[in-house]
Amino acid sequence: MPSLAMAADEGLPRLGLSPGEPQARSAAPSIPFGIHPAESKEFVLDFHGYLLLPATLGMHERQGEISTDSSVTPPVVTARPDGMVLHSPPLMAQDLRSFEYTAVVPRPWVQLNFIYGNSTVSGTTILAATTLTDAAGYYDLVDQFGVNDAFITVNATKYFHFPFQLNVGAYTGRYGAMGAYDAGRYGTPLMARTNTIGETITTGYKLGEFFLVLEQGLGGQLGRPPVGMPAAGWNDFAPDVGATFVNHAHLGLVYGGLVHLGLHYFYAWTKDDLVKGGQVPNGRITVVGADVHFTAGRAGHLYLGTVYTKATDAAKVSGAIEILNARGGPELIEQYLGPKSNGYGSLTTFGAQYDLSISKLIFGQLYTGKSPDILLSLFTVGTAVSSQDPDYDGVFKVKMGGEVTYLMMSWLGVSERFDHVRLHGGDSKQAFTIMSSRLLFHTGWKSRDEIALQYSYFQYGSEVYVKTGYPPVLDPTANPDRHVFTLSGTFWW
Repeated sequence: MPSLAMAADEGLPRLGLSPGEPQARSAAPSIPFGIHPAESKEFVLDFHGYLLLPATLGMHERQGEISTDSSVTPPVVTARPDGMVLHSPPLMAQDLRSFEYTAVVPRPWVQLNFIYGNSTVSGTTILAATTLTDAAGYYDLVDQFGVNDAFITVNATKYFHFPFQLNVGAYTGRYGAMGAYDAGRYGTPLMARTNTIGETITTGYKLGEFFLVLEQGLGGQLGRPPVGMPAAGWNDFAPDVGATFVNHAHLGLVYGGLVHLGLHYFYAWTKDDLVKGGQVPNGRITVVGADVHFTAGRAGHLYLGTVYTKATDAAKVSGAIEILNARGGPELIEQYLGPKSNGYGSLTTFGAQYDLSISKLIFGQLYTGKSPDILLSLFTVGTAVSSQDPDYDGVFKVKMGGEVTYLMMSWLGVSERFDHVRLHGGDSKQAFTIMSSRLLFHTGWKSRDEIALQYSYFQYGSEVYVKTGYPPVLDPTANPDRHVFTLSGTFWW
């Protein structure tokens, strides 16, 4: 559902993505996910789901080498063959939790939403996973989310005589959705993401052509890694963090459904005396941002956003808050601020995305989506780092891209996408380019299914490194894949 779409019951514009919407990109052409179920006076059961199932293969040419082990007698000479090598998953610069991630190569996402309730109260349980056990090379508990979200929604509008909705439970909040229907081409909320158990209150007031929306949320987590627990694969290499809480507030102003202005504020903090004997300073992450959606009918959809993130002793702030997919203070330090920052620093971030349907531009409301179309998309995100770590201070990261999709028939489409990522400003050694081509197969116009064949070519700078090992760390000796092939199936209901 669009981030500025009206809620089905009371016309409340959205300030962020709903917890029930997929945490993955939408297939092109993007269409709203699910239908609002709470229109019945009696209790009913509603069921929605989203399946993104990609098989990926990475390939590159290995140069033969001859090495001699002189530590043994007689010396052992080993020849490593040359030729083509294959990897699954591909060895590529696409770490989900770092700035390099572009979402161009899809990742598995399985989500099942169960909603039971009526127009006043409903309960939602969401099962999710980013792997499929039968096809996995090993059983990874971290990717088997199980019950990922569970919350109760109360629509008290009829009691207050103005729009009022309350969510209570454990769920994600994603703000700064760059796309018209999802988090955008990069699949990354620009403002922040919250992962908490608590409450969110949304209310609004209509003033002529304007609609004012106010949202407030407060939450913590069900637990934190106990002192002394080892960092291991089964717990996602849990960092040594404290109990963290997040308070966030949002103000939206919508004009005629065409312009949606949003102001966002997040404050995440920890004051935990059980971490290292209470000798750890109180940590916090503060986020302030603004964004605007322009939905200009046949002229397409434009998103512009900017956000300022400040970290103060943030090393112990947990993943209750995510900044550009980096979870909490530890990953914010690892990916942006640097190990010498002591958790102090800031990010100044901007993002933009423009989507246009050529058929809608030409035919306006006469175009119903049941005839050929050309979809254009331009997108970019950049962030400037200020840090106490001199090796990271002043670093500017930027990524940009474009995509053209031609839906020529009800069952066939083609797509070309270009991505360029610069991890350190003008240093071309720390930059890479991705060129991707896709064949898209559907069962009909505006169908909710897609089978895609994709080829992506990666061109790397000499100082772009990928992660290997356990736990994964940057490996300058690894030779990443240049050619990546994907066969993916997507279905949503």
